[in-house]
Amino acid sequence: MKSWSERVREEAGTRAGELGLPGPKHDAWRLIDLSALYGQKPAAGVLPAAGVPTAGAGVPDIDAQAIAQSHRIVFVDGCFSRALSDLPEDDAVRIAPLGLEDAALHAHFGKSLQDEAFAQLNTRDFTDCAWIHVKGVLEKPIHVLHVATRPPAAPAVGTPAAGNTPAVGTPAAGNTPAALHMRCLVVLEPHAQALLIEEYAGSGESCFVNAMTEIVVGESARLRHVRVQSEGMQSVHIGNTAVTLDRGAGFDSTSLAFGARLSRHFLHLVHQGEGAHAHLDGLILTEGRQISDEHTRIEHRVPHCSSVQRHKCIAGGASTAVFSGNIVVHRNAVGTDTRQESRNLLLSGRAKIDAQPQLEILNDDVSCKHGATVGQIDAESLFYLKSRGIDEASAKKLLIYAFAAEIVDRIPLPAMVERLRAAMLGRLA
Repeated sequence: MKSWSERVREEAGTRAGELGLPGPKHDAWRLIDLSALYGQKPAAGVLPAAGVPTAGAGVPDIDAQAIAQSHRIVFVDGCFSRALSDLPEDDAVRIAPLGLEDAALHAHFGKSLQDEAFAQLNTRDFTDCAWIHVKGVLEKPIHVLHVATRPPAAPAVGTPAAGNTPAVGTPAAGNTPAALHMRCLVVLEPHAQALLIEEYAGSGESCFVNAMTEIVVGESARLRHVRVQSEGMQSVHIGNTAVTLDRGAGFDSTSLAFGARLSRHFLHLVHQGEGAHAHLDGLILTEGRQISDEHTRIEHRVPHCSSVQRHKCIAGGASTAVFSGNIVVHRNAVGTDTRQESRNLLLSGRAKIDAQPQLEILNDDVSCKHGATVGQIDAESLFYLKSRGIDEASAKKLLIYAFAAEIVDRIPLPAMVERLRAAMLGRLA
């Protein structure tokens, strides 16, 4: 008889095969060039399956990402690193690496994003899961650090699915698996409170990261969530985050995407209890030939919930930045109050920004607003700074960071804000 974990993995693999990997004919993926993910011919691309990291692999230096006075759990290439982690001894929280055999996972694990192929592949192939169970009010932040170090293998052998959609295949004989499946499950019990930092970092090596995070915020609980993707510039990062909010719950999120040559993150948030509130901030910074895509879907399914979303893209070089934010107010979600804003800054005539804020309103008893702008560095502000003796390059950096600061400076960790500020200014050199 198969175990629960075997059944879950098998079902996810079957579902992934039914869905097929997204290709250029999928509307949600059509705005980005997928050649970095599948190769130059997406119709023939097949992703390799996952595997256990090479034994004896070097331990990465995580000093640059360290957060003082935090509960830390570290995963290297998707596998838990006890040597790098600092797990708490606290009755209010349980933080541990768990496999699928732990019964505590069963009520929440794998319940979301059944129609997302990469989420299903993660369920099929992940090695270790960061299991975070918060029962009280935490004073220290929780830092989940995922470090990617392994380079990818050659493309696997497979047959493309119908409609030019890459198939879900297995690696050719002798290939070293390349896909790093990183998993996190976060559950806050009623009235619990926590600050969670979810960070994806890596060396300059090329690798493919497929990340999946499920978050459940219980009745009247509060979660402050920060997601930072700063992987190596040769990497590909696909991330999925699923959030459910119970009655009176609060979720305040900041998502930052700076790294990877191709990055795509999808956040799906569901208000399933009355009176829940979500605040979502996002920032994309691209340069060179980077491609970064942030998709969100906020669903107001019950009455008297609210959401605020602010997203910014900064694109330079010949890069591409995409924001697609969909807010759905269902028929019975009366008394909904939602705001959505997309503001974007082009640094180059060769860069591209595609901003698509969208509202889908199925009842009349709501208050909803949205808007999008795309502009360039303000010439008058630049002239003013130069007239004060600041050289043009430094003045541009100051103006760019001032644009980003509205998002970054809300992170409630001053040392982390300063680290991110330095990293951004360094990127703009």
